[in-house]
Amino acid sequence: MAQLNLKRAAKLDIRAVALASLPFMGMISFWQVYDGIVPKMLTNTFGLSNSLTGAIMAVDNVFGLFLLPVFGVLSDRCASKLGRRTPFILGGSAVAALAVPLIAIANNMGSLPLLICSIILTLLAICAYRTMTVAVVADITPRPLRTKANSIQKVVGYAGTGLMLVAISVMVPKVERPDYLPLFILQGVFILAAAVVYGLFVREPGLVQKMREKSLEMGIDEDEIDKDDSPEAGGKEKVTDRSLQRSIAMLLSATFFYYMSYNAMTTNISRYADMFFGLAGGSFAIINMVTIVGALASYVPLANLSLKIGRKKVALITSIIMTVCPVFIWFAPGFSPALYVVFLLMGVALGGVDLCVFTMILECCSSKSVGRYAGYYYTVSMAAQVATPILSGVVMDLKPTMLFGYIALMGALMSLSVAGAKHGDAILIDEVARREEANE
Repeated sequence: MAQLNLKRAAKLDIRAVALASLPFMGMISFWQVYDGIVPKMLTNTFGLSNSLTGAIMAVDNVFGLFLLPVFGVLSDRCASKLGRRTPFILGGSAVAALAVPLIAIANNMGSLPLLICSIILTLLAICAYRTMTVAVVADITPRPLRTKANSIQKVVGYAGTGLMLVAISVMVPKVERPDYLPLFILQGVFILAAAVVYGLFVREPGLVQKMREKSLEMGIDEDEIDKDDSPEAGGKEKVTDRSLQRSIAMLLSATFFYYMSYNAMTTNISRYADMFFGLAGGSFAIINMVTIVGALASYVPLANLSLKIGRKKVALITSIIMTVCPVFIWFAPGFSPALYVVFLLMGVALGGVDLCVFTMILECCSSKSVGRYAGYYYTVSMAAQVATPILSGVVMDLKPTMLFGYIALMGALMSLSVAGAKHGDAILIDEVARREEANE
């Protein structure tokens, strides 16, 4: 049986991964500005109700449900000299960089129609390349290293998010009608700068070729794997093996319940902390910060651990932690500094599940259909982010003490889904090894 050279596998091209992660950084940082500022525009400038504001803010998730897999498939079929993902990344970033400042301009003009058009244009541009920002990193990384590469991408991405959070705190004045244009111009420049640096230093086709060569050194022939999915060509491959299909379905289910759990907490923690922990005003943000610190600190160590014990074990252990921690919070009689340790552990667990489940899904498909399945991953996550604010909101209305019971239930369903996935660690690699053994 072919043996993987794990010493070679341990040597990730961190520079290439970090540079390829820049468009992801530009894209994900946008949501801090969008989610934090646009609702204020809609309510304060245009006097819209909270329900109507919420409906407008949900448009991005609705777009994501339909557009992300479509653009993912289109990128799989792209035959550009720049590569499959790069044209979408550069084009989408350019349109987004121009559209983002228009949102603030429309707010200053007091034009609701222009604001809505600017929001739609920006969201369409983001959708056009959102999936590609993660697909390109997977494309240039050998399969055993994808979880580690994903950890680097998360660190780069959330570093940009932190910068924009600082910019919001510094650039938004404490006045009744602030001028958000400087902030939105900065965000547009941030998106454009990330794309420009990517375009200058990342040569997607060359990096993909290097990935294939390094994979061969490890005993992995991507050409053989690509032939497994379907006789169709041009990026139309779909997984046809029933066992793999079931595993992908379980992993997508785990993704759904992950976001059902996580977003239920982020959506309601401010009110819950006020009611039961006595954390009034913005003091609840410390909980979010502790959770984020836990996630950021865990990405690289858990990625390295997954190389030793496998992605599924890391995903299962961390999903169980995501189930147990909310139970402790649920039964806590009141706030105690010890709860920060629990939220820190939740952050660590969030990082582990987030890293491993996505790369397990990609392990079950060929390199020609990474965009398709990355799109499915984001579609499922968007569906959860549409559903869980509504369901958890009902819980908060009927019996707010049950919020973390709801979060624990979602975590348990996620754990069961991860446990039900039979593939995702190295099934395709093992299949190549089996063939070589049979040929011998």
